[in-house]
Amino acid sequence: MASRTSPRERLLDATITSLRRHGVQGTGIAELLSSSGTARQSIYQHFPGGKAELVAAATRRAGDFMARRDGASGPHAHLDRRVDWWVGQLERHDFALGCPVAAAAIAGSEFPEVVEAAAEVFDTWTRSFADLLVEAGAEPEPATALARFQISAIEGAILTARALRTAEPLEDLRTHLHRLVDDLLPH
Repeated sequence: MASRTSPRERLLDATITSLRRHGVQGTGIAELLSSSGTARQSIYQHFPGGKAELVAAATRRAGDFMARRDGASGPHAHLDRRVDWWVGQLERHDFALGCPVAAAAIAGSEFPEVVEAAAEVFDTWTRSFADLLVEAGAEPEPATALARFQISAIEGAILTARALRTAEPLEDLRTHLHRLVDDLLPH
């Protein structure tokens, strides 16, 4: 039975999974070809810049996925959806898979376009959450600061949860971020 996804899509999905498990440095072309079931020529056909272009595109794809699933029903619902998704992911995958965007962010000077892609995703996530806060009544500057903090806190909680092999850091984060949102919004 033929796959319904294109070689490009399969390469992107395989790259996201590898980033989550191994980071940028540990993501190899041979592994991506094997896990995606694509031919070597597919990488250079779809990603002429090679591994760096592929990883940057996968980072943006992962960022878009999270942005689409967050929705816009208010800052508290956004936080709950994001935390619930991560708790589910960590528990389902035995705490073995992290955030591909965080992996891209620490790719280093060898992959500047990958780090740039991660920065773009973090900026998009920041603006999205800040907009929800402003729509709920927060002032723009503190909303942006809390949105940046929210991303930093979630990424740190994911790392801590993986190391401790418990979702408790994410649940702690949920409690405290809800309080910070309440403190920022008009009463």
